[in-house]
Parts: sequence; C-alpha cells; structure tokens
Amino acid sequence: MLEDDAEYVQMLLDVSEVSKRPKNWNRGRLHRALRPGSLIRVKGPTSIIYPASFAASATAFDSFSDDVNFSRDVEKIVHAMYGEHLTLRVYPCGQDEWEYQFSGVISDPGNYLAGEKTVLFSRLGADPQEWTTLATISRIPERDSTPPTARFERVMSTLQTVMGDSEINRQVLERMIQETSRAMEGIGLSEAPTWPAISVIPLAVYRAVQPSQITAELELDD
Repeated sequence: MLEDDAEYVQMLLDVSEVSKRPKNWNRGRLHRALRPGSLIRVKGPTSIIYPASFAASATAFDSFSDDVNFSRDVEKIVHAMYGEHLTLRVYPCGQDEWEYQFSGVISDPGNYLAGEKTVLFSRLGADPQEWTTLATISRIPERDSTPPTARFERVMSTLQTVMGDSEINRQVLERMIQETSRAMEGIGLSEAPTWPAISVIPLAVYRAVQPSQITAELELDD
C-alpha cells in the first residue's frame, strides 16, 4: 500500500537498474540524483546480518586458538561496531563490487525481532539473496581525500590543546568529536558509509515468492 501510494504521488524512485552501473557510483551521478529523505526502491543481492549473534558464537573458536581471550575480544569489537542491530547491505553491482552498496541498520527498539535475529543465519544463509528494499535516503557521504590517520593526528593535537587550557572551549571540543567520528568512519569502526556507499533507513525488505511445482524431471524413473 505504501508503494502504491508513493508511486501515485510520484514520491517513489526505483533505482534498481541505474545503480547496477559502477560508473554511476564512481562519477557521483547516483549521489547527485538522490536527495536525503526521499523514498527509493532497489532490488538486488541483499544481505541481512546480525553481528551480535556471531559474537555470541565466537566461543566455539576458543578451542582452535591459543588466546583464551579471543572470543571475548571478538565480542567486544563486534558489539562496539554494530551493537544489537541488524545490518542491511544491498549490492546492486554484485557482492564482488562491495563498495557500491546501500547500507542501513534495522533497529528494533521494542525488541520485537528478538526471536528472529538469532535464527537469521540458519534461515537465510551467508550468501546475499535477491530481495527488494524500500527505504529512505539517510545520508549521502562526500568524497574524503584526508587519510583517517591524519584526522586522528589532528584530533590528538587538538585534544592536547584543549586539555592544556584552564577553560574548555566547547566549539573546539565539538569539532574534535566531529573529526574523530569521521576518522572512525574512514577506518570502518562505525556503522556509517564511506564513499561511494549510500546510507538508507530501511522501511521494508521483501522478496517475490514463486509457487513450488512438480516438474516432469521429478517424475522420471531414472
């Protein structure tokens, strides 16, 4: 119903075909065409992952590792990077072209999906499947030529300056927080897209279902 209404008022843009072309990502064509807050539909190879479930299962690797803290360290890293959310990745150009993706987080504030999250892997497997995603554009990142290490060095220099003053400069402190966030994004420590990926807020994820049938091959005697 949402799709029908949105299409009727021309507020829904299907980007399934145009986002299959890597040059539309590389040259920023797709980024210039989309607007934050607008509604899109994209069909393509899609992964829905629950990283926290993997972290909880990491204890199985302890028997293969000399480090008794291995699973604990993995759990801390995964929790810090992903939290308890489901992650959505749509790869219009295919999984091998990983950087061209629509990236989103499926939040569950009411814990409605608690029982579903832990069985996602057994139900869907590890490989991306052909799904359709209805989403709003959350963020379109810009090209950033500044290396993350340079940003961290700049942040540390700013931090020393702030700590050395008798009074805290709120503007400098907030700027430092922004630069730190950008640096963390650049090295993949936060759930935020880096160019050319585009961040979305998923509203619905579904797939077309075809009925199963008995074929002539199944009735052969050999």
